[in-house]
Amino acid sequence: MLRLRALGEADRIVTLFSRERGKLSGVARGARKVANKFGARLDFFSRVAVMLHAGKSLDAITSVQTVASIWEALVDPDAFAAASYVAEVIDTLCEPDFAVEELYDALCAFQYALARGADRDALLAAMDLHLLDALGVGPELDACARCGAVLGRRPLKGGRARLSPQAGGLVCDACAAALRSGGITEEGATVLHVSAPDFARLRELRRMPLDEVGKESHPGRLHRITQAFVEQQMGRRSRALAVGAAGSRVKRAAGRRR
Repeated sequence: MLRLRALGEADRIVTLFSRERGKLSGVARGARKVANKFGARLDFFSRVAVMLHAGKSLDAITSVQTVASIWEALVDPDAFAAASYVAEVIDTLCEPDFAVEELYDALCAFQYALARGADRDALLAAMDLHLLDALGVGPELDACARCGAVLGRRPLKGGRARLSPQAGGLVCDACAAALRSGGITEEGATVLHVSAPDFARLRELRRMPLDEVGKESHPGRLHRITQAFVEQQMGRRSRALAVGAAGSRVKRAAGRRR
């Protein structure tokens, strides 16, 4: 379940992402009533089996069975923000009724990894890369995304790789310089300088199954890089992460007052 919205006084609109149909929405009649047939099974980010009855504008959800729920993990504000971010990105970038089986599998693996406590920075970076690749808009990490120059195993200068979300990935020295100077017209173009270890880790995460992302901690660098590419595709900043960051600040402030 990607999103739940109130409809009228008693109903909910539920946005789902399925293997067979991709993104779809249905209405759960009476779901907001205290006593309703759905019980607690309409949980955000849970994996469910649903039965739908075709309607004129929205399908009606007639039954829901929980397949996998991670509500205990989502009590943590940072985990909830991570799940909300992934749900927001999929809801924004995916068209209704367009199946992307590879993305569905990645989403299930992300849910599992988040529940078992995988490092969130690495997990979100890996999910971003898998998601963008599944949608055919993954960043170029082997050749210059602007001029096509093959950079092979040595894309670094001064120990850093240069990545541009607007260009679509790795950029060579000449294209990076042109982007910075305005020699290449690209509105709002940015060039991210990525250390050699972080660049190698990004390449590794791109190949790694999401359920194999470990618990080793990263200092919040990797996801900032991949998030820039995701938000380039979205055309805006993530709202979920902005809310999550505010919640984390409140949590830290409360901890300091104790």
